[in-house]
Amino acid sequence: MRLGKILVPLAGTDSDQRALRAGFDIAAKYGAHVACLFVNRNPTEALPVAGEALTGQIATELVTAVDEANKRQCVKAKETFLHMLAESGAEETGTPNMQEKVTAEFLETMGDPADRVAASARLADLVIFPVPDIAYDIEPTLMESSRPCLLVPANAGNTVGRRVVVAWDGGPEAAQALTGALPLLTEAESVTFITAQDREFDELAMAALQSYIGSHGIKAEIRQVALGNTAVGQVILDQVKENQADLLVMGAYGHSRIRELILGGATRFVIQNTDVAVLMVH
Repeated sequence: MRLGKILVPLAGTDSDQRALRAGFDIAAKYGAHVACLFVNRNPTEALPVAGEALTGQIATELVTAVDEANKRQCVKAKETFLHMLAESGAEETGTPNMQEKVTAEFLETMGDPADRVAASARLADLVIFPVPDIAYDIEPTLMESSRPCLLVPANAGNTVGRRVVVAWDGGPEAAQALTGALPLLTEAESVTFITAQDREFDELAMAALQSYIGSHGIKAEIRQVALGNTAVGQVILDQVKENQADLLVMGAYGHSRIRELILGGATRFVIQNTDVAVLMVH
């Protein structure tokens, strides 16, 4: 399997470089196309927040401030893109091909960044975000695109996908994450599936998992880890550290977002505390 198109949303911040480097590094393995998207915020959308205090002068100043911020951030995003383009040796083009050479393009549009990225993500094989210092909400992309999202923290290593831990509970989110990660798993040196639960292995389910990954040429260890009184998210991250993994694969928001927001959950915990890249799919 191969990755054909990788989407990297840019925000005109220092973390753009981290996401771009991961994108170009992964693209090099597959001869993939890297689409880098910068979304200008619509200046007029800043007006309603001022309410009754809004005057003509204030409205003009707000629109001007947003417009200037757009230009400043877009320039920085484009500069980072061009720097990484030169560093990677990729070809800049808007018409990707099936050749081994990596291609890339810089796209600029206007609207709500989260909504625009979510819409663009539906036609990408992988979306890359820096975390936790994201410039806007990544939940719309996770929840509405059903595409694999690679979250890259600031202290992640230089490699992604050499040693992989897959958090597996047999649910639809975990299954989607597994299929979305297949191109990376087939290239990995080591793959370990972690089932964090306090009940016995379902032998039939584990045999089905082994059969599926085997059909894709993936050799993996499947390990059950007791939860005890430890939160699922912490158990998963402990296993990532124990296995010296550089990539964690897991489903996102197996429970409702409201429940996760109120009670906490593995998705939010991992996003906020991970030291390695995480591939998530909802």
